[in-house]
Amino acid sequence: MSITSKTFCPLPWIHLATRPNGDVRVCCTANASGAGKVDNKTAGLVVQDGKPMNLRENSVDEIWNSEYMRGIRLKMLNEEIPNSCKKCFEEEANGIVSKRQWETREWKSKIDWQELVGKTQADGSLPVNIPYFDLRLGNVCNLKCVMCSPHDSSTWIKDWKLQLPQYKNEELKKDQSWDTDFDYTWYKKSEFLDAVWSQIDNIQELYFAGGEPLMIPEHWQILKTLVAKGRASQVKLRYNTNGLKNIDKAVSYWNMFKEVKVNFSLDDLNERNHYIRHPADWNETFHSLAYFTEELDKRHQVNVACAVQALNVSNLPNLARWAEESGLNFNKRTHLAAPFINLHLVYLPSYLNVKVLPIDVKNFARRNIEEFLIEKRKDDYFVEHPLGQAKWEGLIKYMYSEDWSHKLPMMIEYLETCDKTRGLNFREVFPELGNLYND
Repeated sequence: MSITSKTFCPLPWIHLATRPNGDVRVCCTANASGAGKVDNKTAGLVVQDGKPMNLRENSVDEIWNSEYMRGIRLKMLNEEIPNSCKKCFEEEANGIVSKRQWETREWKSKIDWQELVGKTQADGSLPVNIPYFDLRLGNVCNLKCVMCSPHDSSTWIKDWKLQLPQYKNEELKKDQSWDTDFDYTWYKKSEFLDAVWSQIDNIQELYFAGGEPLMIPEHWQILKTLVAKGRASQVKLRYNTNGLKNIDKAVSYWNMFKEVKVNFSLDDLNERNHYIRHPADWNETFHSLAYFTEELDKRHQVNVACAVQALNVSNLPNLARWAEESGLNFNKRTHLAAPFINLHLVYLPSYLNVKVLPIDVKNFARRNIEEFLIEKRKDDYFVEHPLGQAKWEGLIKYMYSEDWSHKLPMMIEYLETCDKTRGLNFREVFPELGNLYND
């Protein structure tokens, strides 16, 4: 078999990704491929007999060579785009560097693709050798971000119970549904961690996200075991974290590992970030980010991971300027983004996606971004970096690619309901949105 296919992505050959409830997905990006005209929260999940495969009931071996995973591999080798993967290809069509492209570049020097694909059987099956795990070990979290839900944050549960009865829009009620029977401690009650240890000599990289990984005891158990087994110096760690808990402990562990990439969750400045990543305090957030940039060994990378959505797209240039001028000890030549912030689009809930904005707000955001790009074009690093100018230009193209303004009533009802619960006012915090109507 050959990897000349234009739809090839390495992840189905090297990667296993969980959701907070133990469901398995092709990757975190695939799980957002259902956003749009018909929202589908189960998109990208590994399915068997119409039911998501879950690590509480299914073994890693069963999932790895399930009919679904075998089918994904074969489609990619046959230059077909699996339904789970349409998000990446949509981003690429808009000039945005997708996860497929980014991961391919990251792993190209680490894995012999030809040898790996050569081990793929005619039915798509593959030896269980997994160098890369994406672990979401439950929903324990200290924040209740506006684009989040109880599925990803335990702190959201109280607000969700208060808000759900208030929604009038039936589509919004459906979107806000949540299965209270989900088990977010699945990893304590299954053989999953034993399966991870069976792969310990194969593991090259672990990606931890939320919930908030720095609050989850089993996350620390995994790091402790890797240190005890003498594997830490060969393993890279990647995080999405709000960085507000256990930061001393994190640095002490991380400096024992080969490399750590800290994607520090920060979506805007001051009270705007407090609204989006509620109830994060700006001073505490800045302190944590500064601590990581000062205390982590130089081989590690720290960057701002920004969830781009309707609320913050107009102010992204100011966040980027702040990051560059903050005085924080970022290493421009090795870190993930240019300049200093990595943009990733919010797809779910779809009514917070940038496509929902009315044309006048889109135009306002575009003008702000274009002014920023004019400033940065004197910086060769920004212009040439795949996550620099091209990604910002791709964001503009993506924002205008479709009109989802029919979702505006959902967005407004949702934000106004959140505001009642939290004592906030989105129109005051985000003045560019102050005139949005609610029909």
